[in-house]
Amino acid sequence: MNWRILSVLALAAPLLGACGGGGGGDGPVTEVRLCPASLDYSTVFTGGGGDGELVKLQLDTTKMTWQVNYIESPIPATTGTVVPTRAGQSASGTLTQETLLPTNKLNQCAFRLNGASLDPNRPARIFVGEGVAGGTIPGAEISFGGILGVGAVPDTKFPYYPFIGFSSIETNLVNVAGTYNQLGYHQVPSQNFAPVAVDSKITINADGTWTECDNSGVNAGKCQQPGGNFAPAADGSGAFQTNNFRGQAKPTLAATPEARGYMIVGKLRNQLVPILVRTGAANSSVTVPQNGALGPYADDESGISILAPQSAITVNSQNGEYIGVDSQFDYRTTALEGTEATLLDPFNASQASLATALNLDFTQAVPGVVTTTKVGASTGTTPTGKMIFTGGVFGYLDLTNAASPYFTIGAFVQ
Repeated sequence: MNWRILSVLALAAPLLGACGGGGGGDGPVTEVRLCPASLDYSTVFTGGGGDGELVKLQLDTTKMTWQVNYIESPIPATTGTVVPTRAGQSASGTLTQETLLPTNKLNQCAFRLNGASLDPNRPARIFVGEGVAGGTIPGAEISFGGILGVGAVPDTKFPYYPFIGFSSIETNLVNVAGTYNQLGYHQVPSQNFAPVAVDSKITINADGTWTECDNSGVNAGKCQQPGGNFAPAADGSGAFQTNNFRGQAKPTLAATPEARGYMIVGKLRNQLVPILVRTGAANSSVTVPQNGALGPYADDESGISILAPQSAITVNSQNGEYIGVDSQFDYRTTALEGTEATLLDPFNASQASLATALNLDFTQAVPGVVTTTKVGASTGTTPTGKMIFTGGVFGYLDLTNAASPYFTIGAFVQ
């Protein structure tokens, strides 16, 4: 068993639960909360889902209720169809305070969304921080028979979908303009839910024009504007919208891109945290348009990515514990210190078999991109992963198995 994993497992609980109070003496130590003492529906977390949805989440920690509004969505409202989607719909239920994390300090900022998961053994959970909420939102069962043998989607049940959202977002594109690194993960339902990595450089201009230079996918090595100019989303959500947004994979059935992109720009720690979702589209109707286009077409690649400024990151500047959900739909805590990081299951932190140790290289041939190597992997010392950081949030993409990319977004706990 790897010594680093053992040492992290031994320290994980006390580190995650360390009190924030300081000072000496024998007096009581005041524990600093990791999240607001209470929330109600006046606080709205606007964010993106791993399924390509644009979502608004609200929690009331006094009444112990939750509500999700699907602003934009590629998820069909009814199993066996492709349209309409659940955009414009909402879901709600009751909350239960989490009790299974290592410390009370963590549990008081985590909640189960009762009724949100399609699997009673895998509850949907939300972890709340200062200005950020991450975890999972309601899942769905998806299937479609296709049209003349094209565009079929195998019957698949997702218990929940990963989510990250922000209580404060930037709505002025002038303030977002800049050059960013982008990492993410998409799936193509009509191609047997084929996974697709997102790895690129994005430059956004104040007038909404933008350029994407892809390191992977069907456009690898190309620099182009992959969608319409960014503009305030027509839905009034505060996000930015790009139409006819190219994907990372070849569309199943579409002569031109029919999907849309929605960029939610969170504001955390005086930094911007852009989350870009690709909201795939499909239409089986030749008479009723979807995204302004008649069917049949299937451009249903959907997913989530994070953008971080293309500027150098110094060693030790990102130390801490983070929490999120990965592309395998598992909850993950990441403990990062110096040039080492370990991914753990926060609900089974003592199980070494569920931990992954990483070595981080801050040399950064591309400013802001920290390369990673899995400890003990068959790939040896060859870097197979990348990490990017902004506003106390990181994105991590690993291609140890190129046919099955691994991705997670983690938000800082402490």
